[in-house]
Amino acid sequence: MLFDFLVTPRIIFGPGSSGRLGVEAKSFGKKLLLCMGKKSLQSGGMIERVVGPLKAAGLEVVYFGGIAPEPTLSVVAEGLQIARRYGVELVIGVGGGSVIDVAKAIAGLYFQEGRVEDYFTGARELGETVLPWIAVPTTAGSGAEVTRNAVLSDPASGRKQSIRNDSWTARVAVVDPVLTMTMPRRLTAQTGMDALTHALEAYTSRWATPLTDCLALEAAVLICRNLYSAYRKGSDREARQQVMLGSLMAGMALNNARAGAVHALAHPVGIRYGIPHGMVCGILLPFVMEFNLTHAAEKYARLARELGIVSGDGGAEEAAERLLHFVRALKQRLELPARLGEVGLEESDIPELVEAALESGSLAANIRKAAFSDLEEILKKNL
Repeated sequence: MLFDFLVTPRIIFGPGSSGRLGVEAKSFGKKLLLCMGKKSLQSGGMIERVVGPLKAAGLEVVYFGGIAPEPTLSVVAEGLQIARRYGVELVIGVGGGSVIDVAKAIAGLYFQEGRVEDYFTGARELGETVLPWIAVPTTAGSGAEVTRNAVLSDPASGRKQSIRNDSWTARVAVVDPVLTMTMPRRLTAQTGMDALTHALEAYTSRWATPLTDCLALEAAVLICRNLYSAYRKGSDREARQQVMLGSLMAGMALNNARAGAVHALAHPVGIRYGIPHGMVCGILLPFVMEFNLTHAAEKYARLARELGIVSGDGGAEEAAERLLHFVRALKQRLELPARLGEVGLEESDIPELVEAALESGSLAANIRKAAFSDLEEILKKNL
């Protein structure tokens, strides 16, 4: 057995852990770029939990806010310009996956020459010298705090893909479940299903290992048991903590085992119709699980037994089917659309969307090989 396992050097998890942000940041420098989203942190009253410790540590903060979901190359370019102008020594990303990916890209490209587009298209190779960066997630879904890739979009070409490098891993991930307490229900559902997709795709990946299996299986159990409670009652601290932990573990598994067909399809579909990534993943997940059923039955069955959906006496096929039914029911309880057709999918777009999905590296890790006709059928079932 031979495998490679990449993990964030330091992960600080737990309620109130954001209070340690200043101490952690101070070890990397005195001036930092703080990347934030569009007022969600401020409107939720959580901003002081982040800024307070930084100010208490005597750090100089340069703000880069207003980062929208599905970040573009131009947003990263703008952040790079600000970071270089002020000569920051550290980048901190506080927000959902989009904000953290922008912070990651700014840190990763800070010392690089050329345009962001050059690295997005592969015209230039990434160097290994990066600025230190710290991830502080405020949603439980992307797992971006422990991954080495930044997912970006280029509106000019209509492409959404990752820039990735092993050196882009955060120096520290500060994962405080309290920061997710003010997430609205819809965002809780979408990000939670994204995290569940990460767990299931990493668990059934062709590149899964015993280490990623342990993380992915436990992540899936935590999310399945607690996501609806977090959705139904956002103030449920225990549910929020367990979903956050599941998201973190799923991100670690995904970082090493990679995603699958759900993500291969989700990127082109999401950018084509402007649908949030978590929503696309949540809608597609049971359809791709059904496609993978013949190859993933044993692993699906093990998860079903861990969740208590079936007893230990049933066959793998029956148990796997019960898990599929559970995921479909969870999607419905979270009030996600049943099919992509409800949020914009057009039959005439399917061939082009499938062509884009076939170019994704995620597809290579899917447990069952998916050809053009297979992906086409999955999307046709979504009309």
